[in-house]
Amino acid sequence: MSHDPPHIPLPEFPPYLKRERPASRAERTRQALLEAAFLEIYLKGFRAASLSDILEVSGCTKGALYHHFTDKHALGLAALGDAFHRFLDHNWYQPLAGTDDPVTELRRIIERHVNGELGVDPRLGCPINNLSQEMSPIDEEFRLFLSGVLAEWRGHIADALERGKAAGTVRADVDAEGVAAYIVATHQGVSGMLKTTRDISLAEKCAHSYFDYLEHLRA
Repeated sequence: MSHDPPHIPLPEFPPYLKRERPASRAERTRQALLEAAFLEIYLKGFRAASLSDILEVSGCTKGALYHHFTDKHALGLAALGDAFHRFLDHNWYQPLAGTDDPVTELRRIIERHVNGELGVDPRLGCPINNLSQEMSPIDEEFRLFLSGVLAEWRGHIADALERGKAAGTVRADVDAEGVAAYIVATHQGVSGMLKTTRDISLAEKCAHSYFDYLEHLRA
């Protein structure tokens, strides 16, 4: 019996994460490198990511790569920072910023995750969680970068909960920062479990329990 993992193709860059086509050739080259690097790292992890494959997918030359980035480390951090911010801004920050009823909006966000509407392959897990496990123990710059991503994510959720408290839709005694940390930790844990089990029914079961928890936050 073979124990080789099943082949997973290079993921596609979700259309909603793509920027408008830059006017200058230099910026188009940089954008192509960022997108190709993110997909390569998402599929293989940072250490196994291949610069040769990134160049092939992006259609860029090695000279162009080193014109924009000093090394693989700089390229990786730039690519991940760009993709993470756009993903979280589109799927979490903007929806939460536009509501005084964060409990309902948090339910909608997770429903979109569970329904596969975000263009994320559950077999690959959450790239933030993947890189936290891979790089935080061995690379301080990566650890600080990822810690900042998680802090920003928690902050947007906490801000939304505070607005809900002010609007009377969230209980006044709710610890917004504590709940935000719990929500992010739950998301990261579930994504890791799905990556390993590949059992989407677990996401649905977790979502039901998560929704029960959220309802207890209502005023």
